Amino acid sequence: MKKALITGASSGLGLAIGKLLKKKGAEAINLSRSKSEFEDISLDLTDDKSILKAIKEIKSKHPDFDLLILNSGTMPLAKMGEIEFDIDNLFKINIIGNIKIVNSLMELIKKNNADIVFTGSTASLYGYPEHSAYCASKHAIDGLIKSLKIELAKENVRIIGFHPGGFNSNLRNGQQIEGYMDSKNLASLLLNILELPRNMEVTKIEINRNKGAQ
Repeated sequence: MKKALITGASSGLGLAIGKLLKKKGAEAINLSRSKSEFEDISLDLTDDKSILKAIKEIKSKHPDFDLLILNSGTMPLAKMGEIEFDIDNLFKINIIGNIKIVNSLMELIKKNNADIVFTGSTASLYGYPEHSAYCASKHAIDGLIKSLKIELAKENVRIIGFHPGGFNSNLRNGQQIEGYMDSKNLASLLLNILELPRNMEVTKIEINRNKGAQ
């Protein structure tokens, strides 16, 4: 790993991943609306013009990236029939923007033998009350991973679905929940997976909280 593009590296898990990569001598670039301690490329996943501008900047300044971590997400919750939040924005941030970024960078991904990490959730694999729209957007990530695995089967590209359960992040407006996992520990786990030999690929990893350890 020499150069990583990370969506949402300004806080939470993305920030923790970027810091670990930096310690290991890799370069981390934050793709986000918010500034970070890394180099920043402005990106608003709800805005097509912003995505196109970010892609152009990546191709101009960082065409040699070898790791793409699609980490940004949003998690508004409500029961079906009671949803008042912007469903379109939920899907743009959690899945549609990811598809557009991967599609636009595919030529470089293949050329660079880059790894692609999708930060999903246990909600990518299961259903939860009040999570209907959120789970649907995260399930789409799992479908995208499965299809990309088939399309890129002959390429030296690793595709990793990283699916943690509840962990403390800015998804809950900075609220720290006792017993939830620490983003630093999750980042460490992901880096260990990425450091495996190239002929080893963890396609899907599900990380659950050990509730008995609270």
